[in-house]
Amino acid sequence: MRHFLVPALLCLASVAHAQGGSVPYRDKQIPFEPGFRVFIVPDMEGMGSTVSIYEIIAGNEGPAYKALTGPDYWDGFRLMVTREVNAAIRGARTAGAQSFVVNEGHGGNRFANVLPWELDEQALLIRGFPKPLVMVTGIDSTFGTMMFTGAHANAGSRGVMPHNFAFDSFTVNGKVLNEVGINALIAGEVGVSVSLVSGDDVLIAETQKMLPDGFVAVVTKRAVGRNAAITYSPARVQAMLEAGASEAVRRERAGEFAPFTLKRPYRVEFMLRRSFPDSIVDSVAGLKEFNLERRGDRSFTLVTSSARQMGWLLDAIEEAIIR
Repeated sequence: MRHFLVPALLCLASVAHAQGGSVPYRDKQIPFEPGFRVFIVPDMEGMGSTVSIYEIIAGNEGPAYKALTGPDYWDGFRLMVTREVNAAIRGARTAGAQSFVVNEGHGGNRFANVLPWELDEQALLIRGFPKPLVMVTGIDSTFGTMMFTGAHANAGSRGVMPHNFAFDSFTVNGKVLNEVGINALIAGEVGVSVSLVSGDDVLIAETQKMLPDGFVAVVTKRAVGRNAAITYSPARVQAMLEAGASEAVRRERAGEFAPFTLKRPYRVEFMLRRSFPDSIVDSVAGLKEFNLERRGDRSFTLVTSSARQMGWLLDAIEEAIIR
């Protein structure tokens, strides 16, 4: 008989939203647990079998996909992302990791996709929206490493469901960054390196160029179109993730990886998606806290000495879009 032990849920986001955003929660810390700590960020577009947004966002309906939008079908992919996380945890544990924090990285369903009752019972889970640093809320110097599962390729690439938060382009000091790169920079500022990234072959290739000190790469599928891929069975992907996470922790503890850093101050240049209505663009322009310089209809510049401020900006933009 299976025992259902629900992991501790750090629902900072739902409370924050009720009280007017996540600003009051920027200094909230994850409960400390001893041992080698692993911070895991699961996304869904880069999982082993997903090829369409209709599979990973509840309520999306279209003529060709109406049969795919029922709760049973969508919950199947929620179970898949949970099992991929569990595989990474199993692998990391065999290499000596003892503490795990999982921060929901998929914005569909307002960052509440991992099934808590199926998650490894040792893990802490951060879910909900808004979150002060979005995908890396809770990261600090007590973590031994960070892993990304199911990540997707950058906006404008030839990966499966490529995008980058709310942006058509995003650079720091002239360097193009995807979502993994942006979050790796925030983590790198507190001394945490990325040891594992999983996703399609396009995502892996572009991220290897962005993070020069390397990581363990797990290719979950091979893109053949924006909504098409050569896929592996879920069991095979989970086995690769388990082996990859074990290797990642061993190599991290041996000092083979380094935090991703760039020279300060950071000059952040971004262009909001062309699909956004003017009201969202104007809302971003009105974010006075960040002293954004507007360079065009949808283009902005932020100059900051804090990567965390980039994360706070991402949260503010996500709130402007989703609320």
